[in-house]
Amino acid sequence: MDLKKQLTKSRTQFAAREKQLNDAKKRINEQQEEIAELYDLQDHLEQYTRKYSLEFHGIPESAYNSTEEAILKVAETLEAPVSLSDIEISHKLNTWGNKAIIAKFISHKAKTNLYRARTKLKNVKLADLFPNSSYATKVQSTRIFINENLTFYHRHIMSRANEKRRDGKLVSAWSMDGTIYVKTLPDGRPIKIIELEDLENL
Repeated sequence: MDLKKQLTKSRTQFAAREKQLNDAKKRINEQQEEIAELYDLQDHLEQYTRKYSLEFHGIPESAYNSTEEAILKVAETLEAPVSLSDIEISHKLNTWGNKAIIAKFISHKAKTNLYRARTKLKNVKLADLFPNSSYATKVQSTRIFINENLTFYHRHIMSRANEKRRDGKLVSAWSMDGTIYVKTLPDGRPIKIIELEDLENL
């Protein structure tokens, strides 16, 4: 009889412990979901603050006297209406090789006009921007291109999208105001990518 009571007591205690464990797992899962939501919100808010910013890559530091000069040369070559008063602030980024330039624009229109004209850069060389630059400077030059200033997470998604594009799984990939879009067919509609899973599930 004592053995039966002991067994019943043990079963009751086990059931109670199991419930406590399940409750704890539920709370942890809820907390992890809340943390993920907060991280996602923070990332989107941070990306929003970068809405007016662009990065300029491939221009050697020795080619220009100021970052503003380099930006205006690019804008002039691309026939994009940007003036010095449109640039709120600009400086060099601590990147490998030729240091990229980042610029924050006063107006969204000025930033967008310049960013949309970036496709013309495929036909632009450093000599077109700075014809008087030295041979040594021209040798340092790589492909000149403009990117939006993306957060780490958005940059990771963009990098993965470009990988899939190079592998032939996507036709094109680009960002606009921090939102990433891709096309799977030449005549297909742009697909908005919010999370990395959206891209992987295409």
